[in-house]
Amino acid sequence: MLRRSFMALLAFLLLLTAACSSEKPSSGNESSGGQAKNGGEVTFALPADIVSLDPAFSYDFTTNPVVNQITEGLLKFDQNSKLVPNLAESWENPDPTTYIYHIRKGVKFQDGTPMTVDDVIFSMERTRDPKTASYLGWMYGNVDKIEKVDDNTVKVTLKKPDALWRYVVATTAGHIISKSYYEKHKDTFGKPDGGVMGTGPFKYVSWQTGSTIELAKNEYYWDKSGGPYLDKVVFKVLPEGTTRVTGLKTGQITGMINVPLDLLPVVEGMDNVNIQYADSFLNDFIAFNTQKKPFDDPNVRKAMNYALDKKKILTEIVKTAGNEAKAVPVGPAIWLFNRDKWEAAYKELPDYAFDLEKAKEYLAKSSVPNGFHAKILTDNETIRINAALALQAAVKPLGIDLEIEKVTGEELNTRAFSGARDYDIIVNAWGSDFPDPVGNLTPVFHSSNAGDGGSNFGNYKNPKVDALLDQQITLTDDTKRSELMIEAMKIIAEDSPWIMIDHPKQILAASKNLEGYTITPLWYWDAFTKNMKLK
Repeated sequence: MLRRSFMALLAFLLLLTAACSSEKPSSGNESSGGQAKNGGEVTFALPADIVSLDPAFSYDFTTNPVVNQITEGLLKFDQNSKLVPNLAESWENPDPTTYIYHIRKGVKFQDGTPMTVDDVIFSMERTRDPKTASYLGWMYGNVDKIEKVDDNTVKVTLKKPDALWRYVVATTAGHIISKSYYEKHKDTFGKPDGGVMGTGPFKYVSWQTGSTIELAKNEYYWDKSGGPYLDKVVFKVLPEGTTRVTGLKTGQITGMINVPLDLLPVVEGMDNVNIQYADSFLNDFIAFNTQKKPFDDPNVRKAMNYALDKKKILTEIVKTAGNEAKAVPVGPAIWLFNRDKWEAAYKELPDYAFDLEKAKEYLAKSSVPNGFHAKILTDNETIRINAALALQAAVKPLGIDLEIEKVTGEELNTRAFSGARDYDIIVNAWGSDFPDPVGNLTPVFHSSNAGDGGSNFGNYKNPKVDALLDQQITLTDDTKRSELMIEAMKIIAEDSPWIMIDHPKQILAASKNLEGYTITPLWYWDAFTKNMKLK
């Protein structure tokens, strides 16, 4: 999940932190005993300011945590990454190109006005409209029309079958806003002065750019089965990771998601903190620009893949924060259907385990048997800079001289999504938007995503892979889809456009005084504050 989203690029940077104020725990060092209570205030820390309050532009690990508390989709993902009802109380898929959503009655926006089918259609059409330039507009690319059936029913008709459409309305691409509020605040909507009007558990109060975003409990919230329990949620922009971790230790900060690797041992040693780990759909990798010489030669890519000791990186750098990976970004966590097929195919994939002799053999039969000079692009994030350094050292015995070009995270992101692909090698991260293996295949390996704004970081182009991925997306039979995706996966693995480093875990480190949420692989679409309570 990335594209203009920054979703995976920021996967290791996002730190959500919470501290209560008006009903603050006495020290933050108590055991997990004690009764949870309603009310209170929490503060979450963000590593950077949000992009917008508008869900049409909420597509990154800094913005999503804020917007997901304010606006909601027709469906949502449960703890097991399954689709369940939300603003739509039920839905149907009567044929491969038709989806019918039965809108929940009695839902109100945060100003007390009722949510209607007109609001639903307006919100979806607005995100779909190219003039909006939504970061998520691409998800509507296969939609033919969105229609009102009656006062409680919306029908979406696709141009052709699309296996991924089912997930779209559970992301911010399917979040619903108030049409009337938008029309009154069109010029300032999503900005500090205009805010946003949704149906989520918390409503927008204020945004001081570069500093804080404040939300308050939505008294009109439709879901009476749980929270919101908190009175107030504040997001604070705190760029320094050490500041956030220190706050967690002192109790001023009560939680964070995805702790930086270099600070994780510190957090793991805190006796006032519980840490949750969840396998994720994320991937850390090194991508070769396969359209630049000498990386257009698979032998060069394989030589460098064999030369790098990935297990050593996992043992010494990643440690408990990730799982071992093989040749492609489709690890066990995302085998959510036809698991036996995926597992059997995965066992057959090359793992490119460290083997310097094999590396030398492949380079010897390549276009550059005597080595070459190239640059590797990275930022200073722990896993990425260490992977770059490790690769630099690993390929020296092959006569390959790698120069490390270290840039800011923002520049890394900009160049990663530029159609110019002005790098030789890039260290990056990616995570699927959806609980589906194709979310880690099509966006990063289909040739159509090699252009400007696309996420094909390796500039990889293989007509056979394109054809297989195009074919599977039009099917509704996940078994047949799996067979086609597996065939594509095997070709990609053999071509070795990436060096896979690991599958990082989602990590929630929280004070023992905070409860009510369990980290999930798709937490970035969750209204995670909804059921949070303070002890």
